Amino acid sequence: MAVGEIIKYFRERNGLTQGQLGEGICTPTHVSKIENGKTAYSFEIISMFSERLQIDIEKEMASFQEIEKQLNDWHNAIIMKRMKLVEEYKKDLESIPYISSSKYEYFFRLLQARYCLLHEDGEKAYTIVQQIQKEYQSLSVFERNLLLHIKGIYYLFYHEGSENQQKAIQVLKEINIEDYGNPEYYYDLAVAYHFIDSKVMSYLYCEKALRHFKKTNNFLQAFNAESLMLLQIGSNRYNDFKETEERYNNLIRDSEILGASNKKGMLLNNLGYEYSRRKDYSKAQKCFSRALRISDRLTTTYLLRFYNYVDTSIKGELLRKSVLLKKAREGHSLAKQLENRFYQLLFKIHIYYLQDQMEQYYVYLEEKAFPYFKSSKHVICLKRYGKELYTYYKETGQPLKALQISNVFMNNIE
Repeated sequence: MAVGEIIKYFRERNGLTQGQLGEGICTPTHVSKIENGKTAYSFEIISMFSERLQIDIEKEMASFQEIEKQLNDWHNAIIMKRMKLVEEYKKDLESIPYISSSKYEYFFRLLQARYCLLHEDGEKAYTIVQQIQKEYQSLSVFERNLLLHIKGIYYLFYHEGSENQQKAIQVLKEINIEDYGNPEYYYDLAVAYHFIDSKVMSYLYCEKALRHFKKTNNFLQAFNAESLMLLQIGSNRYNDFKETEERYNNLIRDSEILGASNKKGMLLNNLGYEYSRRKDYSKAQKCFSRALRISDRLTTTYLLRFYNYVDTSIKGELLRKSVLLKKAREGHSLAKQLENRFYQLLFKIHIYYLQDQMEQYYVYLEEKAFPYFKSSKHVICLKRYGKELYTYYKETGQPLKALQISNVFMNNIE
C-alpha cells in the first residue's frame, strides 16, 4: 500500500490524471487499484510509473517506511520535553512531501497539535483538533485516544469558559489506557483534580503518573508529579511541613543540576504557595520572586506567578500600597494583553482594594467576579471571595443575599 500512496502523491503533484499516468502502461482502473492498495502490481509497472514521474521509488519507499518510527520518536520527544529533539524531528517530518496524504496523516496532524500545546499555542492546537474531529471515524483507536488526550490538555490549560476543569476530567477519563499505551495522561488528570480541589483523586493519579515517569526515566515530568503530590500532602495540617519543605528544596536543587529552569520555576511557585497558606508571606514572596525571574513575561505562567507575588505582598503588607497598586495595574494590563479573563478579574479586585474603593470592590465582586468564579467552578476563589461577600452582607444587614451566597458557596464546595 505504501507504493500506491507514493505513486498517488507524485501523480497529483505532477498534475497527471490516472489515465495519463497509465497511458501505454495499464488502464486508469488498474492505476486506481494500485494507488488504493487493492491489487497486486508488478515491478515493471511500478518502474514505468517511477520513470514517468521522475522519482526513485526505492528511495521513496525507504523514506516512507521510516515515517512511523519518526512519528513515534517525535511523540516520545514531546512527552519527554526534549526540546532540541522535538525541533529536529519536526523539521525532518515536515520535509517528507507525502506525509499529509499518507495513512500517517492523522497521527502527524495530532502531533502537530501536541507540538502547539508544548509551545503554549492553544488556539492553533484547537484548530487542528476541530479539523481532525470531523474525521473521527477514520482514526485508529490509538489516534482517537491521542485526540482525547490533546483535548483534555487544551481544556485544562487553554480553554476559556465555564467548567473547563470538569471538561478536562470528563475527556481524559474517556481514554482507554490499553489502546493508548501512554500513562502520561494520568498527570494531566491529577492536575485537573487539583484545580477542583479534589486532593485524594489528584494524589492518586499523581502516584500513577510518577511510577510511569520513573519507569521511563522522564525526570522532568517526575519533578512535576512529585511537586503536585507535595501540594496535596501540604494541605494536610497534620503533615510535618519541615519534611515537605525539605523535599521541595531537594527537588529545586535537582532541577538546577539538570538545568531544568522551567521545573525550578514551577517548584518555587508551589513552595511559595505552601508558605503563603501558612501565612509565612515573606518566604512566599521570595519564592514567587525567584520563580518570576526565570519565566517568560508574555505567558500565562508568568501571569500566574506575578499574581501570586502581588497577592502575597498584599496579604503580608510587604510593599508600600502605591507600589502594590502599580504592580496590580501592571498585572491587569498583562492579563488584558494575554486575553485572560480570570486574571483580569483578580487584578481588578486588588486594584479596587488598594485604592480603598470598598463600595466598588464589593459591587465588582458581586456583579462581575463571583458569577465568573461560580460559572467556572473555581473552588479556591469561591471559598475566598464567597466568605468575603457573606461577611459583607451580614455586616451590612442584607440577610437574603447572605443566605443566597451561602447556598452558592456550599453547593460549589461540596
